[in-house]
Amino acid sequence: MTDNTSTTIPREGARFSDGFYALLIVALAPIGQMGIDIFTPSLPLIAKEFATTREVVQLSVSLYLAAFSIGQLFYGPLSDSIGRRPSLILGLILFLIGSAITLVAPTIEIFVFGRIVQGLGITCASVLMRAIATDMFKPPHLGHVLTYMVIGWGMGPIVAPVIGAAFQETIGWRYSLIFLAAYAAILLGLVLFVMKETNRKPAPFGFRRLWSSVREIYGSRRFLLIFLAMGFCYGAILCFNLVGPFIVQEAMGFGAGVFGILALGMGLVYFLGVFSNRVLPASVTPAKKFSVASSICLVAAIAQLGLAIGFDLNLWALAAPFAFVVFFSGVMYPNLMTLGVSAFPHIAGLASSLLGFSLMLVAAGIMVVSSQMHAQSLVPFAILTLALMASVFVMIRVIRP
Repeated sequence: MTDNTSTTIPREGARFSDGFYALLIVALAPIGQMGIDIFTPSLPLIAKEFATTREVVQLSVSLYLAAFSIGQLFYGPLSDSIGRRPSLILGLILFLIGSAITLVAPTIEIFVFGRIVQGLGITCASVLMRAIATDMFKPPHLGHVLTYMVIGWGMGPIVAPVIGAAFQETIGWRYSLIFLAAYAAILLGLVLFVMKETNRKPAPFGFRRLWSSVREIYGSRRFLLIFLAMGFCYGAILCFNLVGPFIVQEAMGFGAGVFGILALGMGLVYFLGVFSNRVLPASVTPAKKFSVASSICLVAAIAQLGLAIGFDLNLWALAAPFAFVVFFSGVMYPNLMTLGVSAFPHIAGLASSLLGFSLMLVAAGIMVVSSQMHAQSLVPFAILTLALMASVFVMIRVIRP
């Protein structure tokens, strides 16, 4: 008699396995984003506490994101070689070390260094949630899981600013660091004690093979346009999170709680945009979604510039048109991700790494530009948003999904 237990998963076990990995993917999704958004309501206060400038304290966000993007080059190939599980363990431990550094940092320089370590560590979640999804699910279920993953990712900007603002106004902004560390510790426990390895065909690492795969991926013009479009959509939202606290709190005179509520609203709008992909009828094709969403984003950006010129420091002139940009970016983002991730199933870890690295690096560059903008007027922010949405409009029509 042949023992098939090593190759056949019982039906109940298969359902449990699929459910656990779907939940793990969704749980991994928001923490990297929360590492950005939980601090944004407190940026003006952090600048005062460390006796530094707006431009310097904003480096704690932009350099975190830059480290986040660079780290993705490491975890993809590593997980393809040694497995997803040990790669996740390494990254989560590194994030906890970075959290400890930022928690005790006496100066802004050490604080920013700790943020860089955090970014290098937690990027494992972003890379490996996509790789695990590709390991465990195939189309059309892969598309469904990726949609829920992006919804989970969107929960970061929904809850993080409110949590950060609440900590700041009650027990202190550093408790945001403790919250993130506790979240990472729970994830580490799940990976250590529940998760099994999902990479069933690990590939030995070799520079020649790696370079060949990188050339294959970046040789695709479609892939290049996909990550640029994703980076521009993501960068526009991050610019709001980076510049918004100073516009709302310093230029307009509102408190951190007001910006936290505004950021909560934008997060909910993004969530609804992503979730609309699950409720729209099948007759609404991805091509139609891209066409309509990119067009409305462009119109909303034009309207925002007009309102900024006409009303300038008005909360609704900032929030109302940008909400349309956020919603329809949410419509496009998971569809773009599906196009990018599913194009290279034989090197899913590397493709996931390069997609995340590229779009994050683009977004980090946009954040560096936005950190130099004049924060006493809405006009510079509106001009940047218009430039980004006009570029996305053109790229979508070249991609022709």
